[in-house]
Amino acid sequence: MSEKKEAVRAAKLLIVGGGPGGRVSYITARRFGVEPAVMVMNEEPTVICSLPYGVGRRLIPDGPEATVVDLSREKRLPPNAAKDVVFGSVTTIDAAAKTATVAGPAGETQIAYENLILAPGAVPWLPPAEGILKEKGGASGLMVAVGDRLVERSFLADGVYVLRGAQDARALDELAARVQKVAVVGTGAVGLEIIEALSDRGVGVVAVEALPHAVSALDADMAAAVERRLRERGVELHLNDAVLSWTPGTLTLRSGELAADAVVFASGVRPRLDLARAMGLKIERGIVVDAAQRTSLPSVWAVGDAAQVADAASGRSVLPLIGTLAMRQAMTAVMDIAGLPAQLPPATLWGVSEIFGLHWGAVGWSEEAARRAGFNVIPLSLPVRSRDPFMPSGKDAVWKVVLSTGEDEGFKPGQILGFQIVSAGDSPVHLAERFVDIVARRETVQDLFGHYFIHSPAHNSVDDPFLALIALAMEKMPRR
Repeated sequence: MSEKKEAVRAAKLLIVGGGPGGRVSYITARRFGVEPAVMVMNEEPTVICSLPYGVGRRLIPDGPEATVVDLSREKRLPPNAAKDVVFGSVTTIDAAAKTATVAGPAGETQIAYENLILAPGAVPWLPPAEGILKEKGGASGLMVAVGDRLVERSFLADGVYVLRGAQDARALDELAARVQKVAVVGTGAVGLEIIEALSDRGVGVVAVEALPHAVSALDADMAAAVERRLRERGVELHLNDAVLSWTPGTLTLRSGELAADAVVFASGVRPRLDLARAMGLKIERGIVVDAAQRTSLPSVWAVGDAAQVADAASGRSVLPLIGTLAMRQAMTAVMDIAGLPAQLPPATLWGVSEIFGLHWGAVGWSEEAARRAGFNVIPLSLPVRSRDPFMPSGKDAVWKVVLSTGEDEGFKPGQILGFQIVSAGDSPVHLAERFVDIVARRETVQDLFGHYFIHSPAHNSVDDPFLALIALAMEKMPRR
């Protein structure tokens, strides 16, 4: 029996991908009258960053289902907006003919478009270790990257898990209810959040990290506090190690064997670039776009994890892999399509999370990353107290700021390239936002004079950390 083939649908705008970039593209298109807009997604839309907390159930007691977005009830969309959402996978795009083929549950759909936004996102990356794949699996369109090749997620071996979507979260939620010990590979933000989620469910956790220290966004001196907190909470930590193979019940590392009921890979993601390559788009680290998110082909825009951006501090191309940045890219692209002025300035990298009550954040370049890139930098470390010394509710924190010496072409003396914080007290999210602006605007330490500090005894210490940073920088920087 041949597959059912639907009639060609026409779209003013076709959006490929239903993650943050795709959904905001769709919402913005409906808002600005770019219609009909059709969005193709191959998995239920979720708030991706919340998935670990749905598994842990401490912050989201209703579990993973609470993180699934019901587009039919989305307040920013008209009541009938869900009718223009197609569930399936785009298999081919003919850029010259402006048509796309979608494979879905009912067969194939042909969509003719005027404008195209690619928001394919990224897929979990796993090292090519022996035993993590099985011989047979189904075709769902949900992929992982194993080494340098794309593989259907259904080919993951028994006991091997990832966390990228609602189905993954449901599987981990079910796993947490029946096992005693799990290995988590990767200690970035997602890895740490999975570790905490499983621990909240009473599961013993072994953490494996390929790098010499946890949390690659932090420098070793800052990550040490995170490592201490993990060990204090009973997490067995294996650093500077590598996964060699998996057999049910045993994870073999370079350092030896670990007993584990399952292994969760949180070892990073890779941009989904297969459609872009097949279309002939210009690709470097990701899809090359301009400030309006236009690609190298006319009538094609790209947003989200697959679109590279210019790092504001260095000018180098980076893949931020940040959902909130994808949303801004999406609005920029749709406004450009609608004929409205919009350009996204260069950005930088950032991340904020929390593990067992210890907050951490990172913005821009770490000292280690800057030195690997060949930059001449000066690191500054500053202890900070969240309240005045005479207030027992105060908590300790450490700031780290990375400055350029100004010796490298394109950098100013004292330019702030990066910021890190580890805090036992308040969330650093608003502070990190301020440093995102500082780094993205290429400000120097002297520019901190213009960042005013508000004091209230109930909220912070009277000591102005920006003045302290300026003084410390003046002591450390070479006199000219």
